[in-house]
Amino acid sequence: MPAIIEIENLSKKFSGFTALKDISLDIKKGDSFAVLGPNGAGKTTLIKILSTLIKPTSGTVRIDGIDIVEDPLEIKKIIGVVSHEPYLYNELTARENLQFFIDLYGCRADPEELLLKVNLKPKADDFVSTFSRGMKQRLSIARSIAHNPKLLLLDEPTVGLDIKSRKDFYKMIKDLHKKGTTILLTTHLMEDAEVLCRNGAIIDGGHVDATGKLMDIRGRISC
Repeated sequence: MPAIIEIENLSKKFSGFTALKDISLDIKKGDSFAVLGPNGAGKTTLIKILSTLIKPTSGTVRIDGIDIVEDPLEIKKIIGVVSHEPYLYNELTARENLQFFIDLYGCRADPEELLLKVNLKPKADDFVSTFSRGMKQRLSIARSIAHNPKLLLLDEPTVGLDIKSRKDFYKMIKDLHKKGTTILLTTHLMEDAEVLCRNGAIIDGGHVDATGKLMDIRGRISC
C-alpha cells in the first residue's frame, strides 16, 4: 500500500528548545499506527504539525501526497482529530455541536446518523455541559468523522476515561479502521497501542528510536 503520511527530516524548535529532531517516518494507507513515548517526547507536537496547527521548522510532511505547509486547507479536508481534550461547545446540545461542525466542514453529514454511530442518539438534545468525559469523547469522534476523513489522528485520546468509556472508545475506533480509515495514535499507554494498532514507532526526546510491528518493538518501550 502507498503511504498516506510521508515525513522526511522533520524538526521543530520552540525558542531554542528542539521538540522534534530530524524525524523520518512513512505510514501506509489503511494502517493503524501508534507513536509511543513518555510525556514530553514530542508526540503532541507531531500531531499539531500533521493537523496544520503549527508549521515545522525544517523538513517536509505530506499527507495523501499533499504538502501540509503548501496546502493546509486541503489537509483539513482529509483528516479528523480527536484530542485528549474534547473541544466542544458546552452551551450547545450534542446535535447543535455536530451541526456547527458539519456547517464548518461544508459537508452533507446527518447529525442524527453520527449520534447513532457513537451511541448518543438519546442525548441529542442534552447540553454538552451535562455530559461525562466519556460521552464528550464519543461526541468528539462523531465531530471528527463528519466529513469522512481518510486519516484519523488520535492524541492521547483515553486520558481521563474510565474502563467502560475506554472500551467503548476502542470499539468505535476499531470499527472506523475496519471501514478503511487510517489511524494514527499517540499514547504513552501500551494497552491503547496494542488494542488499536498493528504497527508503531517509539519516540523519545524528539527522536524516533524504533519502528516496526508493535510486537517487535514492545520490549523497547520505557514510557
